[in-house]
Amino acid sequence: MKYILIVTISVILIIVFIFYLIYHNQEKLIFFPEVLPQDFSFQFRNRFEEVFLHTPDKERIHALFFRVNQPKGVILYFHGNAGSLRSWGGIAEDFTPLGYDLFIIDFRGYGKSTGSVSEKALLGDGEIYYEYLKERYSEEKIILFGRSIGTGIAVHLAEKFSPGKLILETPYTNLPDLAKYHYPMLPGFLIRYALSSDKWLLKVKCPVYIFHGTSDSIIPFEFGNSLSKVRPENTILIPVEGGDHNNLGMFPSYREGLLKILN
Repeated sequence: MKYILIVTISVILIIVFIFYLIYHNQEKLIFFPEVLPQDFSFQFRNRFEEVFLHTPDKERIHALFFRVNQPKGVILYFHGNAGSLRSWGGIAEDFTPLGYDLFIIDFRGYGKSTGSVSEKALLGDGEIYYEYLKERYSEEKIILFGRSIGTGIAVHLAEKFSPGKLILETPYTNLPDLAKYHYPMLPGFLIRYALSSDKWLLKVKCPVYIFHGTSDSIIPFEFGNSLSKVRPENTILIPVEGGDHNNLGMFPSYREGLLKILN
């Protein structure tokens, strides 16, 4: 009996310790930044400028601003959870030929952006970036584009402001739901990042477009499908048959859909 009690207590302590590690180390499980030196020189075929903005808590956040002649508008792009603008900046080649300026940002701790990531910082910095563009474009000319982890920030901004369009690529409903899908035994209260796109989308008034691969193994298609039903009156779901999480750009249905939206 004493042996069973000791084993039980030991198992409980191990579980509590694991939960403690998960709760306090989520940034290492969710975010995979590439840090760049401040003097790093970007090399892209499209012309661009670097933009540094300052936050109320004295951090410096970084973006690349790609420009075209006589733009139809501007796309504010929030990328995925890994890398930096060193690699993500290459997507300018997908958007500038369509006649749009592109403003793509790095989260705190990514690239040349200083500071540490948190949900409060992600959302607050997103607002700073949006306000920067709002001073230079009318809101109907601002298109929010979120990819993967960046979709939650884009939805939050669409709920708070009045952009012309919202485009989401491989989105989730919220992070606790996604964590539960991959780790069914993990208690929801351990997830400190909510990023509740399904909740925020209820108040979004602009047209919403969702691209999601039917074979996505990281954020399964069912998440994008569920999100499209939150506001069906102003949301269009564009399934990419056979598409996975990181290869939608290879599919004609994605490229044709994007061209139609941004035409």
